[in-house]
Amino acid sequence: MALNQKKLQKKKAKQAAKSKARKTAQKQKGLMSAFSRKLAMQQAFNAPVYECWEAEPLFDQDSDVGIGSVMITRKANNGDILAGVFLIDVYCLGIKDCFVRVFNEENYPSFLEKVNMQGKLKKIHPTCARKLIEKAGEYAANLGFSPHKDYREAKKIFGDIESAACPRSFEFGKNGKPFYMAGPYDKPSFVKNVVNKLAKKCGPDEYHYVAPMDDDFLL
Repeated sequence: MALNQKKLQKKKAKQAAKSKARKTAQKQKGLMSAFSRKLAMQQAFNAPVYECWEAEPLFDQDSDVGIGSVMITRKANNGDILAGVFLIDVYCLGIKDCFVRVFNEENYPSFLEKVNMQGKLKKIHPTCARKLIEKAGEYAANLGFSPHKDYREAKKIFGDIESAACPRSFEFGKNGKPFYMAGPYDKPSFVKNVVNKLAKKCGPDEYHYVAPMDDDFLL
């Protein structure tokens, strides 16, 4: 083998080794970053309650929406803020979506503003925030609907908040009856399932819905 060919092979071998080492380092860095985020989140779950918010028009009976965010936050000693955000449908489906996320003091206000743009927020006592979320889930469960798949994790933010201490009472449904407003991203199969469950649970004329489909398709 020519000398220049041997040098070329050695050079390629060194480059391959460097590339492998770089990828390994990046992977380890990613694992450490994920571990750090998870650890920060677990610590934040035990931090003091910071502030809680409720979408102001959530219980406006003149509205056909009945959907808005309820948020509970906790603030750690290092300034990290853990936000638990719950998208609540008080007319029918209960806990439609939820997630928890850690913010620092710099990016938390911009996140709060984004949530506020989706529905004007007002401050709510922590006990009432938890009570509202849980009661919405109970109302939906009685109709046959389960909370969002991430609720089991997200509800850890409740911690030691005592919902029984909240003096407020909440009336779910629209004008005393379940009301389902099909969302723009609700698939036809999902809409059909919701309406059929309401029909089975409530009986004729004991629920209402608005969906872009014919009754023949739904029943």
